[in-house]
Amino acid sequence: MQMVALEYNGDQHRTDRRQYVSDIRRAEMFDRLGWHVIRVINEDRPNVIVQRARDALVRLPPARLP
Repeated sequence: MQMVALEYNGDQHRTDRRQYVSDIRRAEMFDRLGWHVIRVINEDRPNVIVQRARDALVRLPPARLP
């Protein structure tokens, strides 16, 4: 099972220090758990986001469960 997450990085990521710290901690947790995180921004087109997710699912090896 591949574990792929999409995470939206909006302006609050840059302008709110608490949100920035929370985002960093969450990214570290996802990494520890073996998730592949695709970061999405406002300028990303929906069809491109979907293609990036599909590409990740195809190229990632199956996740190893603990």
